[in-house]
Amino acid sequence: MGAEMSPSLQCQQIDNTLGPHASYCRGGFDFTLLFEESILTIAPLALLLFISPLRILYLVKKEKKVIGGPLLLSKIVAITIFSIFQLALVVLWSKEAAIKTRASVATAALNFIGSIVLAVLSYIEHIHSVKPSILLNSYVLCSLIFDAARTRTLWLMRDGQNIPILLTISLAIKAVILFLEAATKRKLLYRPFKAYPPEATSGLYSRGLFWWLNSLFLKGFRQLLLLDDLFELDKHLHSEYLRQILVPALEKVRQWKAHTLLSETLKAFKWPLLCGILPRLALIGFTFCQPFLIDRAVELSLQPVNNETTNAGYGLIGAYAIVYSGIALTTGQYQHHTFRAITMMRGGLVSLIYNKTASLGINAVEPGSSVTLMNTDMERISAGFQFTHDLWANLIEIALATYLLYLQLGPVCAIPLAVAILSIFASAILSGFVVQKQKLWLEAIERRIAVTTAMLGSMKSVKLCGLSEPLSTSVQSLRVIELQISEGFRKLLIWALGFTYISPVGAPILTFTAFAVMVRQRNDDAVNTTRVFTSLSLFVLIATPLGSFIMALTSFMGAVGCFERIQTFLNIEKRVDSRIQALETTDKRGSEKSVKSTEEKVYSASNSITLGSKASSLPDCVNSVLPDGSVVSICNASFSWDKEKDPTLTDISMTINREKLTAIIGPVGCGKSTLLQAILGEVHVLGGTILVQPSEYAYCQQTPWLMNGTIQESILGVSNFDQKWYDAVIHACALEEDFRQLPRGDRSHIGSKGISLSGGQSQRIALARAVYAKKSIMVLDDVLRGLDADTENHIFNNLFGREGLLRKYPTTIIFTTSASNRLPYADHIVVLDNRGKIIEQGSFDDLNTIEGYVSSFTLSSAQWNSTAGEKNERTEERKESILHASDPMNTLDSSAAEASRRTGDTTIYLHYAKSVGRFLVILFAIALTLFAFTFTFPTMWVKWWAEANAERPNQRLDFYLGIYGMLGGASLLFLVISCWLVIITMVPKSGEFFHWTLLKKVIDAPMSFFSSTDTGVTLNRFSQDLQLIDMELPVAALNTSAAFIICIAQLVLIAVASKYAAIAFPFGLLAFYFIQKFYLFTSRQLRFMDIEAKAPLYEQFVELLSGLATVRAFGWESQLEQRNRKLLDISQKPFYLLWAVQRWLTVVLDLVVAATAVLLMILVVKLRGTMSAGYVGVALVNVITFNQGIKLLITYWTMLETHIGAIARVQNFKDNTPSENQPTECKEPPSDWPTNGAIEFRDVSAAYRISEPVLKNISLSIEAGQRIAICGRTGSGKSSMILAMFRMMEEMSGTITVDGLDISAIPRKDVRSRLICVPQDAYLFSGTVRQNVDPTGSASDEVIKGALTKVQLWEAINTEGGLDTEVNDTFLSHGQRQLFCLARALLRTSKVIVFDEGTSSVDEKTDDLIQRLICEEFKHRTIIMIAHKLDSILDFDKVAVLSGGLLVEFDSPQTLLATDSSAFYKLYNTYANN
Repeated sequence: MGAEMSPSLQCQQIDNTLGPHASYCRGGFDFTLLFEESILTIAPLALLLFISPLRILYLVKKEKKVIGGPLLLSKIVAITIFSIFQLALVVLWSKEAAIKTRASVATAALNFIGSIVLAVLSYIEHIHSVKPSILLNSYVLCSLIFDAARTRTLWLMRDGQNIPILLTISLAIKAVILFLEAATKRKLLYRPFKAYPPEATSGLYSRGLFWWLNSLFLKGFRQLLLLDDLFELDKHLHSEYLRQILVPALEKVRQWKAHTLLSETLKAFKWPLLCGILPRLALIGFTFCQPFLIDRAVELSLQPVNNETTNAGYGLIGAYAIVYSGIALTTGQYQHHTFRAITMMRGGLVSLIYNKTASLGINAVEPGSSVTLMNTDMERISAGFQFTHDLWANLIEIALATYLLYLQLGPVCAIPLAVAILSIFASAILSGFVVQKQKLWLEAIERRIAVTTAMLGSMKSVKLCGLSEPLSTSVQSLRVIELQISEGFRKLLIWALGFTYISPVGAPILTFTAFAVMVRQRNDDAVNTTRVFTSLSLFVLIATPLGSFIMALTSFMGAVGCFERIQTFLNIEKRVDSRIQALETTDKRGSEKSVKSTEEKVYSASNSITLGSKASSLPDCVNSVLPDGSVVSICNASFSWDKEKDPTLTDISMTINREKLTAIIGPVGCGKSTLLQAILGEVHVLGGTILVQPSEYAYCQQTPWLMNGTIQESILGVSNFDQKWYDAVIHACALEEDFRQLPRGDRSHIGSKGISLSGGQSQRIALARAVYAKKSIMVLDDVLRGLDADTENHIFNNLFGREGLLRKYPTTIIFTTSASNRLPYADHIVVLDNRGKIIEQGSFDDLNTIEGYVSSFTLSSAQWNSTAGEKNERTEERKESILHASDPMNTLDSSAAEASRRTGDTTIYLHYAKSVGRFLVILFAIALTLFAFTFTFPTMWVKWWAEANAERPNQRLDFYLGIYGMLGGASLLFLVISCWLVIITMVPKSGEFFHWTLLKKVIDAPMSFFSSTDTGVTLNRFSQDLQLIDMELPVAALNTSAAFIICIAQLVLIAVASKYAAIAFPFGLLAFYFIQKFYLFTSRQLRFMDIEAKAPLYEQFVELLSGLATVRAFGWESQLEQRNRKLLDISQKPFYLLWAVQRWLTVVLDLVVAATAVLLMILVVKLRGTMSAGYVGVALVNVITFNQGIKLLITYWTMLETHIGAIARVQNFKDNTPSENQPTECKEPPSDWPTNGAIEFRDVSAAYRISEPVLKNISLSIEAGQRIAICGRTGSGKSSMILAMFRMMEEMSGTITVDGLDISAIPRKDVRSRLICVPQDAYLFSGTVRQNVDPTGSASDEVIKGALTKVQLWEAINTEGGLDTEVNDTFLSHGQRQLFCLARALLRTSKVIVFDEGTSSVDEKTDDLIQRLICEEFKHRTIIMIAHKLDSILDFDKVAVLSGGLLVEFDSPQTLLATDSSAFYKLYNTYANN
């Protein structure tokens, strides 16, 4: 009884316990057998058996997605063989002689059952799931590792070999099963599922290590990536799917409160966000294993070398491998889930912004605001939500680190906790200011972007008006103000950075000081090596999450502020369509009978007369019923753009009859366009009612709205192509001749806002789109303005004539006009006065018989003799002329894309450094180097202190603590200096420099640039690239520089501690170099494509903003929304993949650091006795910091390399954007030039592109003071002649002289500022009335008021608030804008005045006013006027008639009219007949 048991029996008893350590058995380095069977075998198997039925039930309901094939057969065979071996093990374990525990038989039986379940699950997973089973792979991998440990135990027991042999074979089979289950099934997918992205078909290992990105990396390394090379978007990232998640959630909100959008967005995307919690918790666990490992490693280095300590060392090596590999994998996974959620948020929010914009009223839309929300705000949200999980995880980490520090140092651990709380509290206060300052900054960006957007869309007018210099000065001043406003935000960042570093610098100093004083009082030598370096590791584990928390809180609050801005935008009141959708009560006949039964009501200025009225046909305002045969009925209605202001139109009562032509006429500014907008439901109804027939409208606004693309695409809109109808439409709109003149025909690109077209061409294309749409109601806003008489006559007869298209396909037509010549052809006329009231309405014959507005024109009755023109061009010839293949729009970025995408260029860094100044760069480098030294050297100082304390306890404490504190204080000081230099001093310098570089190149660019480059691309340079240059780039440069120097310092410390580890450093650095090189080839391209893919999205968005009324009228909202979703999905691809490749880099770098840590631990184990414990501590603490540092270094470096692409793109823009200015243009004209105004054209030919001449050998002489009219068909070269005179044609020959000076030798800015132009498209930029009418600021207020009074605008402007009133889109009518430009011309002094159809949008009386002003105010000046109203130029000195770019005639009007064969005679006759 008292005899001792043999060791084998003792071990047998030990193995029958849960252990887990098997004590001295099997060398003291093993688990107990019961622990391996119950915990390592039964536990994971039980979990599998519990989950498998649920998974099988879920999968069998899904369709089959994968073909069976050899892979499935191999899996089944392997698992079957495995099951047979499991059955054999059950038999062997059941024998009495076998060594076993109380769980051995149960374990074997469960393994056999598990193998059966494994087979069923494998089959179901293979058939019904596109990816390898995560459940199967997880279980097989874990059980393979655990079974290996159990097999080792049984071999070491050496009691029978049958079971170990079978277990070993089973282990090998399980490895084969693991290999088969991990195999991808991509090639076995059925056709519908082959388009799935690689991530969707990847398994556990590929996802965990991000191997699914390897093919993209290889392609990016070998070639230039294109958008088509990127993986397809996952179905859960598609904008339609995301919209269906977010929109219903927001629709359920009854009352919006603060942060409602944020909370609902988080709820909508909670599952992707919650997926990151588990790996983040695991990361906390792995992270806090590090101080325990350091503690054990330092202790091990002090222990004697024997088998027990050597085995413990091997265990530590394994622990280091597991911990650091775990850190790598969990970091990658939690970040990936976070960024996936961010991508989903972006898709949902951008869709919301687009949809909201499409629902706003015209005057409620701020282009700069909307684009900034979609661009800058979304970038800030993406940046802020990167750290979502860090907000809660960092607090847990700080608490854990503080508790562990308490175990090491006792009560003094309250000091770092207090420092941490202080930092967090200060950061929380700071974050409140961050939201406020960021809001001010973003509003400043909005203002600049709004002005820039308007400028880019009106460059032709900007150049013609000579506004290039004042406008560029104004935009640059907005940029300077923006940077000044952002300074407050940038200072807050420095404060945040300071709070971040207070803990890692101050906490160790204060804590060690308190601890040292405390132990000296106790006369203790507690400041020993183990405690010091374990504590230092814990300080790192406090400082890192604290710093992360502070920066995360700052970024997150910035994101919260952006959510609030988006919520404010979403809460803007929607456009309220106050029209009543009414159903008619009569038949739809368009006969004369139905017309006669409708009221004809005539108003005179002095009295009211009703002709042929019937009480029954009056608008029924009570029952809201449309009168017989009508489509629109307005009853006593008042309309206004702003419901808080007085109405623009009052007491409007009228009826629009079906299939009739209704004309609306009146003086400039009377509200004609407003009345059309009211019919379309775009204007507030302040009183009365407006009843409309439910219908879509074909709407053509006064300023043509065209979408970027080809001419054909613009005409089709969203309609399907019908060749026969298309041919008929372009013939009716007189576009065939234009197509023949264009080398690419109707496949020619029109540029943003149709900038490459003439005004007449743009108007006719917009009209063709309206006709092609075949809508039952057509609303036309003065669409025939600016057309020559012949073209206007052709279009009118082919569309509105008795045989016109719109008569063949009965259409109700409502049109406004500033000209009176077509009034006799209208079925019904509505006349508005300048008070916005109807003063007359009725048929032309009735109105012409009474004294009133219509009769004042003394027009004759309609002459229907003209018929629709015949197609005199052969169809085949037309097809040949228009079906040329078109060149794609230049995106500018592609011109030098490969250089800026693929390889880093030191010249780019030098260019950036040059922009901020070399002195500042040198100063920054010195300050940062001193910071790195004072930040890292204290680790070595503490080591010396600990060693000195071991020899002479608590001696020279003041000396060591004093130096320690001094180093900490110095590091904080040099950090603040470094940050201040970069963020406060350098940012404004670089910001102003690069903005001016872009602005100058845009202002100096030729017109061909704007016609061939998407506005969205150029706008991206001014928005996203400058945003990167302002914030992301300098912060990345600061962080990269700091991380690089700190990593070098840490490597030096590790090398000092372990010279053998230093041998591996060159190899490690080489590995880092090649990793980042391999990575950057792809990541830089993805960043480039991320920005490039957003350009079309923003372009379409800007187009929508300028054409909201047109889009809604046509009913194209859903089609354009689908197009927006498609563009958004395209932009999501590089956006998401850029995040993903960054996670690949994180995992790879973490694994390299893991290898470094394992190598160092191997050296510690093998070189025990030769390395001091102090150096072991220095090395291992620096491994932790180096782990953080190297990840930060490569992360910041790659961010820097991608952000520096903004500089590359700006530089590329500068280098590749041509300048219209030539070196030969260096002759400064006299200060009073032009002194007389004599102009001569000598054999002038000009073209927009080589071999495409639009002017051919023009020669004419204009004497000083003469008034010259230029006439000709639309597209004949009239505007081109003016553009040539203002040096806006790129390909020119011959000479143009003004007062004897060749203008080709004079700088273009001088030509345009010395000559005055009143353009066809009046340009008003965002600013006050004063700034717009006098951009140079040279005129006094009285002079400005005088000019505005002369053009009869001062009264209207004064009513709105005077000269300081902000100009907006609805401030002035189109005609008033042209008068405004005339006022601008009145304030300038020049001997040459050019009118480029500057009177096209005004009525006859206003035209008379303009002609009178020209005679009175511009007397003795040379006047050149493009004119279509030929009766207004009969008193001019000469007329130049152009045709096809040739000067056909040039003589006095009387001389030309005296000859029947004269081209001017024919033009005038056509005009007079109209």
